[in-house]
Amino acid sequence: MKLIDLVENIENADPDAIIFQEDMTNPSSDIILSFVGGEDQEIKEERGRKYHYLIEVFLAKEFIEDWNASLGYEPSAEETAKRLYEYAINDA
Repeated sequence: MKLIDLVENIENADPDAIIFQEDMTNPSSDIILSFVGGEDQEIKEERGRKYHYLIEVFLAKEFIEDWNASLGYEPSAEETAKRLYEYAINDA
């Protein structure tokens, strides 16, 4: 799954889940949703691939709602995914 896929269906995502991204330098890289337990809070390994903590789903939902409310138009899913990525990397 990609971040844009999640953005398109974020209302159906479990707010307790956490978004992990494979390549933190590429906003289009693969993501997974997972739940943290124990010591694996920053990195998740799945099928031999490492995914790094990006942001909690509930925070992503809040950010998207607030950001959309501040705009004078409805942003595209691509624009929303890009802005969410920037927020998660730089501000969250």
